Formats: sequence, C-alpha cells, structure tokens
Amino acid sequence: MSTINQTAFSPKEFQFLIGGQSAYGTQLLNALYAVDVDSVGFPSFGTNAVMDVRAGGRVLRADDFFQTQNAQVTEISVSGTAKVAVMDLLLKNVTDDNSAPYNITAGYEPTSVGTGSTPTLGDMKLFTIVITSPVTNSDMVFKDCVVTSLNLTGDANAEGGRVKFSATFKTGSKPVSLSLTSETVDTAIGTDDVFMSTWGDSDKRMIAGVNHVLVNTFSLTLENDAYFQGIDSNGNHEMIGRAPEFSVTCDFNVKYDSITEPFINTFQTQTGDSGRTKMASTDNVTSGSFGFDMPKSVFTNVAFAEGDSMALDLSMKAVASNTSTDDFFIIEV
Repeated sequence: MSTINQTAFSPKEFQFLIGGQSAYGTQLLNALYAVDVDSVGFPSFGTNAVMDVRAGGRVLRADDFFQTQNAQVTEISVSGTAKVAVMDLLLKNVTDDNSAPYNITAGYEPTSVGTGSTPTLGDMKLFTIVITSPVTNSDMVFKDCVVTSLNLTGDANAEGGRVKFSATFKTGSKPVSLSLTSETVDTAIGTDDVFMSTWGDSDKRMIAGVNHVLVNTFSLTLENDAYFQGIDSNGNHEMIGRAPEFSVTCDFNVKYDSITEPFINTFQTQTGDSGRTKMASTDNVTSGSFGFDMPKSVFTNVAFAEGDSMALDLSMKAVASNTSTDDFFIIEV
C-alpha cells in the first residue's frame, strides 16, 4: 500500500544565490554568492496563458486553453539583511556604475543589453539567480536578471541600527531549469553588516540642507525598472532596456524639535529644490563607508508621527540640475 511522504522541510532550508554573467543568454553558476534572506519567496512567472471560451460553446474546453513560456517576464523578490559584498553587486546593477561610490549624474543614460552582449563579469550588468531547494534536483535557475528596485531600511532602535534590504529582479528569458541538480555556494554569507551608526556625527546628517537631524528610521528606495523587447528562436526576449525614469526616494522618521519644525513650512513653500539630503560619515560619501547623498532634493510629504516623543515623517525625492555632469545621487555601502 502506498503512503505519504513523511519528510518535511523548513523554509529556512531554501537559499537564494546570485552571481554575475559575462554573456547575455548564458547562465554562470561558478561564482554564486549566498544572500542573507529572511525567507525565499516564489517567483512571479509571467507565463502567457489564454483562457477565452471560443465560439461554439459556453464553457472552456481543454483545446481552447493556450499557454507558452515564450516572451514571458519573470519577477523575483527577496528581502533580508544587507551585507556589503552582496549590496555592492546589486548597486552596480541598478545604478549601472561599476565602481564605488556608485554615482548617477543628471545626464544618466543606461546601458542596454541583449543578444550578443558580453559585459565584463565584474560590472554585474546581468545576474544568474538560483533558488535552492532541500529536495534533490529541485533548484530553480534564472538567467539574464536585472535589479529593478532596491530598498534599504533601518531603525535606530532595532538590531543596533542594522540595515535591512529588499530587492526586485526581472528577467525576460525563460527559466534555465526548474529542477537543476543541487547547486553549491561559492561565497558564503559574510559578517559585513551595514549600520546606521556610520552616521554617528550629527553634523554629517542633513535633510533639505539642515544638519543635526535626529533620525529614528529611514527607508531609501532606488527604482530603475526594465522593459523587454523582441523574441528569439528560443522564445526569449532579445533586449533589456531601462524605464524612462531612474527614481530615488527616501522616507525618514525624525525627532520633532526646533531644528526639524521648519520643514513643515519648507514643504509648503518649496520651489524646485529644497536643498541637499545626505547621510554619511564625512562631508561627502566616501568609498568603504555607508552613506547616500541627494545633492538636490524636494519634500513630497511632511506629517506628524506620534510616538514616545513627537516626530515627523518626511518623504524626500532626489531631483537633478540642468547640467548633465552634475551629481544626481551617490551611494556607498
């Protein structure tokens, strides 16, 4: 008599691995980094399916149903603890800059990649992603992935201000495999955490040109969406482009006091640029020290936030100058 399989697996037994590619359309599995994730979510497969009832009846018949992996877009999301080594990989991709600090200028022009592209491996223009499973021969592999959104968050009163992250990836290529032989980790999860305490000098913390703000929490988001075009003989998209806007926003919760109270008026009366917003250990963001800089920024929201003491919720958005070579946004981990 047959019986159920009595083996059960913990969600923590799954892993999320990522590594660069040196050619579009070709996965690379020999330089994979393990990512420190809270949990491994399931990919959102953009499988193309048609379930329209055809003429001649009122119910969907089996031969009416159509499904194909051709020209599908798959989205993969992950969240966890920010580690310097992995954040460097993601920032290279989303900013299209291959050296730290990662810099976006007002004249930013993204690099498009596609069939025939052979990017330098270390530039991280493309990723291979592996979601490992504790079940033998059940790893899922995706090639030609790009970061479309990266979010860094921190709470000064949680885990000593240790920074967390979430990221979204997209690919316009079919999955390489949904049942690969178990893949190995080439670079294990490190101990290179990122902390808000890097900004310990209040003179170096600035929002809208004002120093000495006391930051309780922050949430920085880089959005650089991707679109996919063409279809090759294998049903994969032929090109990856970037969306019309590279967007950088940051939400803060700061202590309400005589320093931050004027933000309410600034929000209501601003015209074009409300000043520099910067979190760093020095006057400028420097290599090897967590920080970010919006040379020009505007408020998109200011509101009271009640807590142990009165606070303000602030929402900032980076804006650019009219000079293409001027800095729009700078970040380093």
